[in-house]
Amino acid sequence: MADHLYYRDYLALDTILSAQHPRSRQQGKAAHDEMLFITVHQVYELWFKQALYELDSIITIVQQPYVPEHEVATALFRLERIGEIFRLAIAQFDLLETMTPLDFLAFRDLLHPASGFQSLQFRLLEIRLGLDDETRVLKGFEQSLDERDRAELQAARSQPTLFGAVQAWLERMPFLEVGAYRFWEAYRGAVIRMFERERRAVLEHPALTDEEKHRKLQQIHVNESAFHALFEPERYEELLRRRQRRLSHRATLAALFIMLYRDYPLLQLPFRFLDALIRLDHRFSLWRYRHAVMVNRMIGRKVGTGGSSGYEYLLQTTLQQHIFQDLSSLASYLLPPAEIPPLPAEIENRLRFAVEVHG
Repeated sequence: MADHLYYRDYLALDTILSAQHPRSRQQGKAAHDEMLFITVHQVYELWFKQALYELDSIITIVQQPYVPEHEVATALFRLERIGEIFRLAIAQFDLLETMTPLDFLAFRDLLHPASGFQSLQFRLLEIRLGLDDETRVLKGFEQSLDERDRAELQAARSQPTLFGAVQAWLERMPFLEVGAYRFWEAYRGAVIRMFERERRAVLEHPALTDEEKHRKLQQIHVNESAFHALFEPERYEELLRRRQRRLSHRATLAALFIMLYRDYPLLQLPFRFLDALIRLDHRFSLWRYRHAVMVNRMIGRKVGTGGSSGYEYLLQTTLQQHIFQDLSSLASYLLPPAEIPPLPAEIENRLRFAVEVHG
């Protein structure tokens, strides 16, 4: 007869619920809110573990030489799940902020030199998602980790990343190989006209000062210059060398194609997948921002327990440490649906689901 499974045993609750050990209590000066601090961070680590579990499966799917449509759907569902995990992770700051700065200071000095900066699982998430080490605000952060964690991070760097798998998947998109590229020419002309409209709107705006007009016109010029590089491979390669772009030229064109023509049946799932990547990147940034705001509230401009600059460091990561920024930036080149050029018939037919009619 099979053993009778009990709820407590299945969830290992004896282990989990006995894993909170407030240091203030051990020191004989119990700080009530340290229990909340520990619990919230342990829950974070459980969510990070689940996110890594989902991420590994997504990479396995996307890096296949051919990804069947139903598996794209599976990868999308799991990617959206990670997004929901980080939505909950962001919401947990509301709970943590029921603790006041004085409540935190009652036990903060007991935490040195430990810090959330040393969260191995969050670092693994960054690496497996594909964060470029060159964009890291703080280089050499691994020196704050112990030998075991450093070894695990080093091993993770030899594994495939979601960024790399997505880039290769986009590069394999077949639609760019079909027929004449006149529709790209029409699209390019439509976007150039859009930039001209933006310039006129700035110049004719009655409330803008000359300085503000100059600044906005300069931004339009930067956007237009980057746009033209999409159609000049050598120029685009120069952007890659300067690290102004990460996503390859072919992958970028494929992503732009998918975003423009998302309403065709065969592009709907790829578009939703790209959109989920962008939204997840935004959630990561929002998580970093909420973390920075919380730290500012709790300790002001004090140095973090792990030795970082605290608030300033966290705020910089919010602004600089993005993974799928190249996908987000393509919104600068999207057109109103009515202005999107029609596709050649050969490509259009391939993007529709075939329907077999039986007599």
